[in-house]
Amino acid sequence: MSTTATVASPMARGSSRQPVNRAELELFFANVSSHLHQVDDAPTNSVSRIQLDSFFRVVGHSLAASEKSRLRHDKKLATGFNVFHFIEPDENRLSDVLAFLLNPKETHGQSDLFLRRMFSQLGLVADAKHTQHATVRREAATDRILNSCRRMDILVEAGALLAIENKIDSAEQQKQVKDYLEHLDQCIHDGSVRAALIYLSPNGRPPESVSQSEIETLTATGKLHCWSYHDQLRQWLDRCQQACAAPRIRAFLTDLMAYIEAQYQREPVNRHEIDDYEK
Repeated sequence: MSTTATVASPMARGSSRQPVNRAELELFFANVSSHLHQVDDAPTNSVSRIQLDSFFRVVGHSLAASEKSRLRHDKKLATGFNVFHFIEPDENRLSDVLAFLLNPKETHGQSDLFLRRMFSQLGLVADAKHTQHATVRREAATDRILNSCRRMDILVEAGALLAIENKIDSAEQQKQVKDYLEHLDQCIHDGSVRAALIYLSPNGRPPESVSQSEIETLTATGKLHCWSYHDQLRQWLDRCQQACAAPRIRAFLTDLMAYIEAQYQREPVNRHEIDDYEK
């Protein structure tokens, strides 16, 4: 039916990579819901062509009105624009972004705000005399263990130690996370400093080099956190965005959250992997 092609085109928003705003969808379907009910309430199980033509005409008009409204708002708000769609950062570049936000000396101008938010979410003590002078390193060597060739994506020293291993497309190397945990243990062997490792992935999957029983113990003691881009990381970014005083950085964080939502699908943790740990 020719009307279906007319309906589909305004939803494109110029790029297949750009997600349709949920609020826009809810508003659109609210406008056409009464006409959906008319079709549902048809006296027979069949729907006539006249009813379908009428329904799709309404949908077409609603879409056109919605698109017109969006274009009007975009003159001031540019709701479809996201700088990350041009950059398309890979795993390393996203680690750079996280390190940038966590570093109180960086040009975001928010001092240790983002670091304190992360420490709070992890249950680590955020002492300002340490967090304001934190050291944030990329590709930090595991120089406290025999396998000193390892490189942790991010290592933060701020009273407590925080390591982040970012896994999007690449697989964990043999004993990689196990070595990181051993290195952190060696750094805090006297127990005076706490340490935590975030294993970050799109779906929050656990590391393969650590058994399920060890994961449960490490998680319970706060030494290991399996974070998902869509859940725990998104929660942290959202809290940072709300507390941030700089409009430019708030916009940056908004774009980053939207990019994550669009780019990395919400995939469940592979149940077979967990079953393998339990064997």
